[in-house]
Amino acid sequence: MYKKILGCLAGAAAGDAMGAATETRTRKQIAELFGGYVTDFLAPPADTFARGSRAGQVTDDFSVAYVTLQEIVNRKRIDEETAVAALLKWAAVPEYFDRFAGPTTRARVLELQGKKAGSDEFVPVNDNNKATNGAAMKAAPIALLSRGDVDAAIDQAVTVCRITHNNNIALSGAAAIAAATAAAIGKNDNLFDVVRASLYGAKKGDEIGRKTGATLAGASVETRIRWAVSIAVEAKDLSTAIDEIADYIGSGLMAVEAVPAAIGLCVAAGGHTVDGICAAVNIGNDTDTVATMVGGILGALNGIDSMPERYLEMIEKENQFDLKGLAKSILEF
Repeated sequence: MYKKILGCLAGAAAGDAMGAATETRTRKQIAELFGGYVTDFLAPPADTFARGSRAGQVTDDFSVAYVTLQEIVNRKRIDEETAVAALLKWAAVPEYFDRFAGPTTRARVLELQGKKAGSDEFVPVNDNNKATNGAAMKAAPIALLSRGDVDAAIDQAVTVCRITHNNNIALSGAAAIAAATAAAIGKNDNLFDVVRASLYGAKKGDEIGRKTGATLAGASVETRIRWAVSIAVEAKDLSTAIDEIADYIGSGLMAVEAVPAAIGLCVAAGGHTVDGICAAVNIGNDTDTVATMVGGILGALNGIDSMPERYLEMIEKENQFDLKGLAKSILEF
């Protein structure tokens, strides 16, 4: 279990750091700029959100989960108060919040701080722009607290994620990733159960979001996961799957793209951790978020030994993280 927990943390962080360099580009543009398929940590170019970061440094995708987990294990509880405290603690770090906070998270933090987030002149009936992947990006590490209980993982992810993304689509995405990760560290840890759990989580998250949060207009995360997995299964090879998932599903900021793409890439990579992370890093668009989710799920499924030792060393060194210590704290939670 320790190796699986550490694998999830390292895989999610590595995916975030590697994807930070390729974000917003198409797959072709990534290959042109970096001279081919990216398989290592690189310093983000000047035209990316992570510009100025060193190779191996993470963005908001993993850092918010790291700070949240620290707060949870320190307080020894998972509740709304802890989630809010963790979010504000993360937002107090300029290197994280000022540079990387997404639109939905930023607006919520400003609201919690008592600051005006924008104009009130026009308020649409549904703020569909909030159906983003900012909830799902942190769901895999949070699911580690469940110790393999899928329903518990869904509840815990919702508790943490509804603070910023309290709507059916975003919570559907978060629950899908959380459920997949819980299945990955559970007793029946195989790729089929991971996919099946992701579908169950997507459905449950959507139901919870509709009952307790906002119902937004948008596609079904559950249906798109089924589509992404079918593409992955039918593709002749991983490269084809990457292209087709990018074309048909997308890999952008919205949860209905990034989450299904992540599950599809897990399948396309045959469940192999490094292959899955690299596929997400090279698919284009919101690569750091997709790679964070893929790395978290497959790192949990296969454990820390499924990645090169330098992944963990690089992440801990460049971010001043103690992933091994956090993994032990989660195990004892």
